[in-house]
Amino acid sequence: MGYVEQTNSVLVPAPETDPGANRIGPRPGSGKRTIVALAGVSVAMLVVAMATILLAGLSFWRSAEPASAEPVAKSYSGNLAADLRIAPVVKASESGCTDGGTPGRFAGCFTLGDGGMVVTVVESATTAVQDGKWVLRLRFSSADTVALRALTTQNERIALVLDGTVLTAPAVKEPITGGELPIAGDFTKKDVDAMFAELTKR
Repeated sequence: MGYVEQTNSVLVPAPETDPGANRIGPRPGSGKRTIVALAGVSVAMLVVAMATILLAGLSFWRSAEPASAEPVAKSYSGNLAADLRIAPVVKASESGCTDGGTPGRFAGCFTLGDGGMVVTVVESATTAVQDGKWVLRLRFSSADTVALRALTTQNERIALVLDGTVLTAPAVKEPITGGELPIAGDFTKKDVDAMFAELTKR
């Protein structure tokens, strides 16, 4: 059996190979990377879960809070339950009434002049907040508007009297021509609601 002898052959070193290239199973060190990756995912999931719980708790806390109550205004139109007298003020005192006069609902004593007007019906009576304070607004009929204009033209101060008590006695800065009279003062909502109820029985 013959053979061929190659005299010009060159030995070429075989390329170096990774001993673990053909190994079955995980490569050395891959287990650490897997553990690190799993730990990272776990931390991320924990952060997301905590954020979700926090947001849910905050949402529940807000929903459990009582909603801020809005001021409730009242309105009425028609005959008043009691006559409202609007009279000129002759004299006012900060002290109580000891020698006659008409007592103020909250304070003071008033000497009232003759004349004035008596209101028995209103186009509207409404409670509202004006400049941060509660007021009771009365809008009069056409006939009472004319009388109110005359009264506020001739007098520097008027008193609104209900059941023998002065509700308020405002100074007249200019004649009231629009037919709407605000009953204002240092009134709380409770004060204004009480006056509204006395006038309207509502």
